[in-house]
Amino acid sequence: MQEIFSNTTLTVEYLINKIATGELGLPELQRPFVWKDTKVRDLFDSMMRGYPIGYLMLWECPKANKKKSIGTNNHNYSEPKEVIIDGQQRLTSLYSVIMGKTVVDSNFRERTITISYCPLKNKFEVGHSATKNDPEWIYNISDLFTTVNNFKYTGDFIERLREYRISKNEDLTDQEQDDIANRINAIFNLKKYTLPVFNIGADAQEEAVSDIFVRVNSGAVPLTQNDFILTLFSLYWDDGRHQIEAFSKASTIPTNKETTSYNGITQVDAQDIIRVVMAYAFDRARLKYSYKLLRGADFDKRGVVEDELRKQRFETLKTKLPDVLNVHSWHEFIKAITNAGYLSSELILSHNAIFYSYALYLIAMHRFGASYNENMHLTSLWFFCASITSLYTGSFESTVENHLNSIKEFASLEEYKNFILSKVDERLTNDYFNITLLGSEGLAVSGKGNNAWNAYVASLNILNARVLFSQGNLLVSQLFDTNKSSNRKSLEKHHLFPKAYLKSLGYPDSKINQMANYALIDWKDNAEILDAAPSIYYPEKCKNMSTLEIQHMEEENALPHGWENMKYEDFLQERRKLMSAKIKAAFNLLRSHIN
Repeated sequence: MQEIFSNTTLTVEYLINKIATGELGLPELQRPFVWKDTKVRDLFDSMMRGYPIGYLMLWECPKANKKKSIGTNNHNYSEPKEVIIDGQQRLTSLYSVIMGKTVVDSNFRERTITISYCPLKNKFEVGHSATKNDPEWIYNISDLFTTVNNFKYTGDFIERLREYRISKNEDLTDQEQDDIANRINAIFNLKKYTLPVFNIGADAQEEAVSDIFVRVNSGAVPLTQNDFILTLFSLYWDDGRHQIEAFSKASTIPTNKETTSYNGITQVDAQDIIRVVMAYAFDRARLKYSYKLLRGADFDKRGVVEDELRKQRFETLKTKLPDVLNVHSWHEFIKAITNAGYLSSELILSHNAIFYSYALYLIAMHRFGASYNENMHLTSLWFFCASITSLYTGSFESTVENHLNSIKEFASLEEYKNFILSKVDERLTNDYFNITLLGSEGLAVSGKGNNAWNAYVASLNILNARVLFSQGNLLVSQLFDTNKSSNRKSLEKHHLFPKAYLKSLGYPDSKINQMANYALIDWKDNAEILDAAPSIYYPEKCKNMSTLEIQHMEEENALPHGWENMKYEDFLQERRKLMSAKIKAAFNLLRSHIN
């Protein structure tokens, strides 16, 4: 049996030179640099003491071609020969400190790692004002590693410290000077520190690489297909990865302008963009095959990797990624989500539903020429259907890829439109609304919420329902607070049959917290109701309303007339029917907008 890896030892200096020349790729494989500076400090302290600091795992890249060096600042390699799979944080730490380079943290901010060292105490610290101003300390050991003349650096440090001691009427002894010189030299020689290295061959499949990673790390979180795909971006189109990260970063920074990816619905991760661009550009939902595709696998030749195929596919990526990262298209798509009634991230349980719907939005726009209105209504309907039926949860990739394979055969917008409508009608049948939605897969559950409850709330938004007990025309949609810094939500879930009241009747929490026992009201009203029975508080809340106003309020909030005097179990059954009818009405309204 052919071994897929070999063992060796390499010096820190050799590894850093491989990074500097481009021979060894150092992508942010699992996530950006997340180590605290104290951990970097401890890393250098362990090396100084001669302690082991772990191993590195390198994966050989297929067909990396060497090119001539042009100028001292250019990489010698057009593409890395190897990529680091495990030990990225350690190697990033070493490279950053020894080369004096900045790192990008998990908040996408560039920063410098400053490690201070006191030769006389043989002690490392994270750099701060005290170590900066104290002549006993080397404030930033990067200065030592990047100096042209180590002997001159050591002599200058000793001389400055000697002058400082004289100013305090103290001596710098010969022994202290020898200790300083020896220890500074020992710091400089940390570049000769050796690390054990696992070299994995280019022919190893990503499943084997991930398995090795987990086994060596005693059950660590496995590397995902997203990790491998982002690695390929780093190797073959680093600018594309930076574009993805910039779009993702911008989605986390609040702004009222639609000039960035920020929105009130979702934050974006790099893996979200990967899913969108692979579906949009290559009709792929299975990320396992997406990785193989970008690596250059020829599926007609049993997955043989071909360099030319990889180059062609990255060229396709370069033409399609700008569509995905187009901020104007992104916000038009977000409007389609809100048009479907989903005005808050709390209503969206499947993150994937957003981004696979976005892929379809882009396909309709760019492949079939859908107009803004056509695309918005199609996308709103699709997202509503996908959300309530949990289409993008569980083992969904095969379903999505089947959809994409069907769509790529279409030649017109009409075919695409008919496909969307057929898939929606296939799922949202009369039986779905009359049976499934009323059962344990729908509204007959307890808890904080599920896709059926969220679809009910979205339906209230679509149908412009007014808030329960509203004395005017206050809509449910108006009480969705998009200000993420707010500590108090305007809209709250209220137990129609209060918890304390039901507990007094012996009902368990699973019955008390049924979805059908919830209604959305203004938090001020919720604070006033307290624990009274509905037969007591409801007439009091409605005393200033006309009979017609009460009927309209009940209809809009799916309340059976006379509910306050019903037995609790009977109320739950009747209200589920009315809630389902609301969802169906909202669905029919969305569908009616598609000609």
